[in-house]
Amino acid sequence: MALILNIDTCTENAIVSLANNDVIIGTMNNSNQKDHASFLHTAIKNLLDKSGILISQLNAIAVTAGPGSYTGIRVGMAAAKGLAYALQIPLISLNTLEVIAMCSIIQSENKDAFFCPMIDARRMEVFTAVYDQFLKEIIAPCAM
Repeated sequence: MALILNIDTCTENAIVSLANNDVIIGTMNNSNQKDHASFLHTAIKNLLDKSGILISQLNAIAVTAGPGSYTGIRVGMAAAKGLAYALQIPLISLNTLEVIAMCSIIQSENKDAFFCPMIDARRMEVFTAVYDQFLKEIIAPCAM
């Protein structure tokens, strides 16, 4: 049994979830980007309380490392690093664009397609990349 706390604060919507192997036990969302910092620790506590899992039972922490909102990345990373260090468990860092692409690949009926996730980078730009159905980079993550 691998209990993993997942943290994503890189985009407009912050998501905290708890997974047991590949099964999501629970999730909490925040759609106000300016509130990610105040949302995060409360959401983690509430999620663990609702699931009946002690924080000491976690086996790893997974966190999105960007690209995305600079402040959001700092908020998520600081929390994830602090928890992983205090609990002496592994910290798993994931590329935000790869996570978005993988979700699309799983849901897509056309497995031969290319997948191009995009995150608003402001100032008329997006963070983007292109992946194939095996998550192999066709175009590396960049701002366009």
